[in-house]
Amino acid sequence: MIWKNKRILITWWNGFVWANLVRRLVNLWYQNISLILREWSNFWRINDILDNVSVKYWSLTDKEFLEKIVKEIKPEIIYHLAAAWAYIWRDWKWVSDLFTTNVLWTINLLNVCKDIWFEYFVNTWSSSEYWIKNHPIKEDDLLEPNNEYWISKASATMYCSFIWKKFSLPIYTFRIFSAFWPYEDKSRLIPSLMLKYINNEAPELSTPNSVRDFIFIDDIVNYYLNIDLIDGEFWWIFNLWTWHQHSIWEIVEMVRKISKSDINPKYWVISIKQDEPNIREADITKTSNSFKIKTTDTYEWLILSYHWYLENKALYQH
Repeated sequence: MIWKNKRILITWWNGFVWANLVRRLVNLWYQNISLILREWSNFWRINDILDNVSVKYWSLTDKEFLEKIVKEIKPEIIYHLAAAWAYIWRDWKWVSDLFTTNVLWTINLLNVCKDIWFEYFVNTWSSSEYWIKNHPIKEDDLLEPNNEYWISKASATMYCSFIWKKFSLPIYTFRIFSAFWPYEDKSRLIPSLMLKYINNEAPELSTPNSVRDFIFIDDIVNYYLNIDLIDGEFWWIFNLWTWHQHSIWEIVEMVRKISKSDINPKYWVISIKQDEPNIREADITKTSNSFKIKTTDTYEWLILSYHWYLENKALYQH
């Protein structure tokens, strides 16, 4: 695990992966945590721990101010999680903002950080850069993003690769898919199921046959905190999945069992917005060999998730 005296810089992402990483670092008593956030960021996921971190407000397009921040912090470890909201690509008026956030911000951050010494730069993106494959996905599989959002993320990943090749810097990319539990947005599958069954309501879903390779957020955070375990070349991409996919139907039935509910879900109510793969799992051979971290059984974490949502449902009243 990375030493607790390391200077850590985390770029914002109004999402639960970012929030859980910050919360774990604070809970483990890391002292030198700096966050780069937007001035209009919503802090509901970390409101109670803001006093334990140093917050810098910045527009990532302001390169001069970014240079000032980075030189001031002198980060040894950079966790780059800043990203646009995943659904803005559906409105064409937001496409330029999408590429500004996901691509230009990554370019600016890397170009500033490459001029200082750092131990690790971890770029965080998604398995959807691969899109649909007919086999467990490997890190060297062809990228085939199917919309503007995933194209922007793939572009940012390629720029990270370019900087690594040009300057031989320790840059890595984590590709995450179907992470779940604390502080997820209530529109996502797991929290929506949990909250519906806690309130004795029938969840409304699309197809029961869609598959995902779910991974619990604590397991993902373990990879971030153990980035120092990597013993290999710079610029490695790692799939952070479990290599075991579940259908939506299987997840629903697990949640029903945990909540002891006899309420049936309503399938085919929500339209499917894009093609769904028959296989959606990762080949994590490289990840397993590099980190030696064992991921946790999905059902076990769903039990803990249910009790967490039961205790924290007030967070989702807004």
